[in-house]
Amino acid sequence: MPPNMTALAYVGMSLAGGLGMYFGISGAFELLYYRARRERAAEWKCQPRRFLSPKMAREQLLLGTANVIMASVASGMFVTYLAGGGRAAVYFDLDTHGLAASVLLTLLYFLLTDAGLYFAHRLLHRPRLFRMIHRFHHRYTSPTAFTSMAMHPVELLTYQSIMLLPLFVLPVHVVGLVFVLVYQNYVAMVDHSGIDLHSWLPWQPPTRFHDDHHLYFHVNYGQNLGLWDWMFGTYRREGRVYGADVFGGRGAPAPGQEGKPARYVDYRRKPVTRPLVDPAS
Repeated sequence: MPPNMTALAYVGMSLAGGLGMYFGISGAFELLYYRARRERAAEWKCQPRRFLSPKMAREQLLLGTANVIMASVASGMFVTYLAGGGRAAVYFDLDTHGLAASVLLTLLYFLLTDAGLYFAHRLLHRPRLFRMIHRFHHRYTSPTAFTSMAMHPVELLTYQSIMLLPLFVLPVHVVGLVFVLVYQNYVAMVDHSGIDLHSWLPWQPPTRFHDDHHLYFHVNYGQNLGLWDWMFGTYRREGRVYGADVFGGRGAPAPGQEGKPARYVDYRRKPVTRPLVDPAS
């Protein structure tokens, strides 16, 4: 990392990258789908009959932009700290741990932080924290890619801390770190896009997985993987009722389904089964 660069330069680079990615990817979805194909929403939209009001769309854009700026400044300051010789486990020379170990350490960082994001997100769905903090994000029941950063600042700080704190103890090569951060931010925008997309990556759930989180509220907490929801029973299941007041992540038995086993929804199947009654309407 160039030693002669100033804090202002690092923060500027971080701002350019953060805002460029946020407006570039989210703006592309907006133009290609919400503007060009709005009248054919049934062909591509997870919730084809529901769109954000103009007021809500403006609010999410302003809040999301403010959060991107705040997160980018914090990231730029962290890079400044590293460049100044700050004590952290991030390393820049591949020979320090070798290629194979660097790949494994990057994978470990990804899994640890993704698990941390899952549990933090699940904690924010406790009734009091949900009403005080996370409800800001859940106002957007039919999300767009711009929704990905439209949240309470405390929630943003929580997620960013989960991504940064391990870097003081877990060795991660800078290339692996950048890859994970870019990947997670990209997935966040795709998952919030409201567009029915399926990834070629076997571990990446289709976008309906997270769209259902906004539609049904307290279910499908995973940020990048469906693994943690599957392991801890918060993956959406058939025969369960979900909604804004059904806390816990496991839903409530649907009428006539009491005591019966409920299977997980197969999001790889098209179309995904949804109840007749929309719990968010």
